[in-house]
Amino acid sequence: MRILKLLALIFLVYLRPTAAFTDYLIKKCSQSGFCVRNRHYANEIGLGTTAPVYSVDRSSVKISTENHTITAIVEKRFSTGEGPETLVTLPLTLDIMNGSSIRFTIDENRDHIEGPLRLNSRRYNETAAWAFSPDTPYSLAEFKTSRSVWPFSRSYLQLNSVSGLVSIRLHYASFKLEIFYKKELVFTVNDRSLLNIEHARQKELNQRNKSPAETTFSDFSDSFRYSKDDTLPFGPESVAMDFTFHNIENVYGIPEHADSLRLKETVASDPYRLFNVDVFEYDLYSGMPMYGSIPFMLGSRPGLSAGVFWVNAADTWIDVSYESQGAKTHWMSEAGILDVVLFLGDQPSDITSAYTLLTGRPNLPSLSSIGYHQCRWNYNDEKDVLTVDSQMDKAEIPYDFIWLDLEYTDNKKFFTWRPDAFPNPLKMLKKLHRMGRNLVALIDPHLKVGYEVSDAVEQSRAAVLTSQNDTYHGHCWPGESLWIDTFGECGITIWSSFIQRFVDKTKNLFIWNDMNEPSIFSGPETTAPKDLIHAGGFEERSLHNLYGLSVHEATYNAMTQVYGDSSRPFILTRAFFAGSQRTAATWTGDNMADWGYLRISIPMCLTNNLAGFPFIGADIAGFSGDPSNELIVRWYQAGMWYPFFRAHAHIDALRREPYLFEDKIQETVRKVIRLRYSLLPTFYTAFHDASVNGTPIMKPLFYAHPELDETYKIDDQFYLGNSGLLVKPVTTEGETDTQVFFAAGLFYDYFTLESLEIHRPGHYLVNAPLTELPVYLEGGNIIFRKDRYRRSAKLMARDPVTLVVAPTAEGVALGSLYLDDGETLLYQGGDFLKVEVTLKQNELISQVVNSPDTESLSSSNHIERIIVALSRQASLPSVAKITQGNTTSQREITLDPTSHFFVIQNPGLVVGQAWSVVFE
Repeated sequence: MRILKLLALIFLVYLRPTAAFTDYLIKKCSQSGFCVRNRHYANEIGLGTTAPVYSVDRSSVKISTENHTITAIVEKRFSTGEGPETLVTLPLTLDIMNGSSIRFTIDENRDHIEGPLRLNSRRYNETAAWAFSPDTPYSLAEFKTSRSVWPFSRSYLQLNSVSGLVSIRLHYASFKLEIFYKKELVFTVNDRSLLNIEHARQKELNQRNKSPAETTFSDFSDSFRYSKDDTLPFGPESVAMDFTFHNIENVYGIPEHADSLRLKETVASDPYRLFNVDVFEYDLYSGMPMYGSIPFMLGSRPGLSAGVFWVNAADTWIDVSYESQGAKTHWMSEAGILDVVLFLGDQPSDITSAYTLLTGRPNLPSLSSIGYHQCRWNYNDEKDVLTVDSQMDKAEIPYDFIWLDLEYTDNKKFFTWRPDAFPNPLKMLKKLHRMGRNLVALIDPHLKVGYEVSDAVEQSRAAVLTSQNDTYHGHCWPGESLWIDTFGECGITIWSSFIQRFVDKTKNLFIWNDMNEPSIFSGPETTAPKDLIHAGGFEERSLHNLYGLSVHEATYNAMTQVYGDSSRPFILTRAFFAGSQRTAATWTGDNMADWGYLRISIPMCLTNNLAGFPFIGADIAGFSGDPSNELIVRWYQAGMWYPFFRAHAHIDALRREPYLFEDKIQETVRKVIRLRYSLLPTFYTAFHDASVNGTPIMKPLFYAHPELDETYKIDDQFYLGNSGLLVKPVTTEGETDTQVFFAAGLFYDYFTLESLEIHRPGHYLVNAPLTELPVYLEGGNIIFRKDRYRRSAKLMARDPVTLVVAPTAEGVALGSLYLDDGETLLYQGGDFLKVEVTLKQNELISQVVNSPDTESLSSSNHIERIIVALSRQASLPSVAKITQGNTTSQREITLDPTSHFFVIQNPGLVVGQAWSVVFE
């Protein structure tokens, strides 16, 4: 009977051609014990029927001037009216960090707790070790303290950063933190007294350990239909806290959710949930959990931005409400410690930069990985792969990566090849490599029981264990499987050996870590039972959302051992957490060929970008189902702007490689893909900027124009990095006109360079027929292109560069270009070219910011043309004087009366050398 139920579940979740996700498989808040308990607690506190139970023992406060840390004891004190008063002591640490950030932790001393011998009794406090960047020193700022004057001298401790930007008030009587930035109150922590730490207790004494505001719902057992076997060895152990953003009425972040960019109120609905699960054809405009979790929230308004990083990897619910005074949020996690970092700044980009400084800047990928990726489940054999390769060339459609899904393996055994379909993988890879192409192969963390790889994992005790300390067996694609435990050194080492052996002797084989939530068909909520045990004796419930990161990080590190400095590993992960941006790319998962999924992909990608993980895309033109021709075109037009640009299709979907489209559709798609390749220098510069300071690659409008209130609720258009390229995808069926929001200033139609002068910010109706996409270049920017058709990005390395100059009304523009070899890690040692080009007072000047060690980088890229857009008011110069080194030449300038720009062809300039062009 259990097997029949399992098969039925697999059918419902994975093989449905059109139905939406089966919601009953996933918990609602009303079915989640700790969500119910903390919402109940919040309601009771809000009604005022009980007093807050948390305070700071003033005598315990210690101020360390050596390591700039405050320590104290938070007391949880209450009486039930039966027996003695309950007192729980909770250690507090409080730091002001360099960069206008604050971190505090609240833990619980559980040395007296006797859990099962196989379990670590302390609360899990290692999330930061995984999420924080190992390359960025965790530095604390100097501060000075002052105690308030009478009569408040016994009320709070005030900390002031030496910089004068940040101040903190730690209130004693009812634990509260007030956070000031430039003397303005920005945050109140525990503003509504919703701090709740469910301390350890014995089951038989549970009622005595409940304050009057608490409920006992699902304390020591789980009533949810699919997780009734959860042993809950420590009983209730959730942590919760509220944060008020003062005078900030827009909050964003906490991916991954298929929802709007600006978070919605959850007062009348379930909270947003962060819990990595497998949700095939997920619901739209929902706070339901998805494949990844980044517990980072950004609040912003003109002149002020702030962020909350909830450093917890357990199952988490987040309530959001908006009031006239600002946004109020309530965070609830099932286990772990309270570990929070608060960020303060003037603009949203300050917050993303500070967050990615802490968790790691996004990895700079290879140039080829930001080209076009062609994928489906599945390419059947070597002939199929090479046929797609040759047909793409025949249709003159560039691409860089071709992908192999599950069926390339020998009977779904990872790290193997199906011998009848792929008899000589190395030979196939070499054929692809000749044209600069790469192959990605799927490697999931579940391993089919009973073959060499899984046997080695089981024998070495490197698998995830059951609550009884046995190897956990569940069901996934291969049938009965076990799961690698990449939290421990043993698991990391053996996983690394498998990866290294798989990619050994190859130059262009990369890895896709799918199903790493982990997805378990026989598990509760399509994932792992929460009482499974990982290395260190910690339960799955405490670190669940970290599992995907632990897998893809182990994969990445293993590949660096094989490729060394010669190649940058490309890893795609489905599950992710804070810090995943250091080693992987991701995508929005198993979407549908449906207009709604196209539409939602924009805010989903924008959210990941502001949350520090910009290398994201969505399956084009929908994973499951068969898209219409119109949807195909519109999705390619939108998808070419995703940082990760991949077409993908379900095994049951019709073949839809671009060369199979009817002529008109094929031609439009070809132009779109070629446009992506022509803009690779601009995209690559945006990726570089992200790797240096965390700048979003798909940039929300309020990042580009934080001074405009209107931009804070727009999530259907965006900028490409710092380039000034403004994109408005068409995401509605039958639409041939669309509304585009413009700030005040000059904008140029990207394709014609016709100028549009905007006097008042607002939405304007623009024409958008099926063959065209609204793209504008904002005045004041200079972008860089490579316009010659090549089969792949690698073959473009020495191609000449085109500059497109879009002046403001005052005749000013600025742009930068980053170049390196696009493949190796040599750029980390300074082997790259960075140039900045400015237009001012009719002079275009190029300055070399960084010269590469490799001479070919400086000399190989010539400038093919300089295109200068003209506003309606601009006067046309007649002569251009071109100077590079000691050589000066002069060109006459002529203009077709119907044109909106003029061109200097072959100016004789080299990108990597200083030069100037004076227009007279």
